[in-house]
Amino acid sequence: MIKNLWVTGYRSYELGIFKDNDPKAKVIQDFFTQSITNYAEDGTEWIITGAQMGTEQIIGKAVQEVQKKDYNIKHAVMLPFAEFGNKWNENNQALLNVFLRNADYVNKISNLSYHSPRQLRVWQDFMLAHTDGALVFYDPESGGKPKYDYEAIKKYQDSGNDYQLELIDFDSMQDFANMLYDS
Repeated sequence: MIKNLWVTGYRSYELGIFKDNDPKAKVIQDFFTQSITNYAEDGTEWIITGAQMGTEQIIGKAVQEVQKKDYNIKHAVMLPFAEFGNKWNENNQALLNVFLRNADYVNKISNLSYHSPRQLRVWQDFMLAHTDGALVFYDPESGGKPKYDYEAIKKYQDSGNDYQLELIDFDSMQDFANMLYDS
């Protein structure tokens, strides 16, 4: 059983989402609402994400939808370093602040502001050590930023760790959109 689930995926620019009300974001949110509901029914207690624009922030909204259905699921946001997002534009910082306020738990791995890619590897190690599995919106054929988390998960699995991975690729997301909106 997966008690703590790491959920991550593509950044907003990789998905071509540049507005908060983009219809693609709603499809992704609906997909993850359904998926997280299934995990909650199977006993998952915590959804753990970072705070990147795109999939991770969309997940926050999906968790809220699942919570409205009276599922006992909580959302933790783990930031890789202090002052995360402070170089983002004003609108994105406002979205980040709302996202963090809506989470059930927020903390950071490092009290230092960003200074090295090593901080991101330490963050990945933390996520792997504190979760039982991952749900990743990533298509290995397409590449993108989630590749680094995907590779860290595969390496962790290859080291003999019992860790579940569910990959969501673009075809799966498109099939969901077709099913949802064509019926």
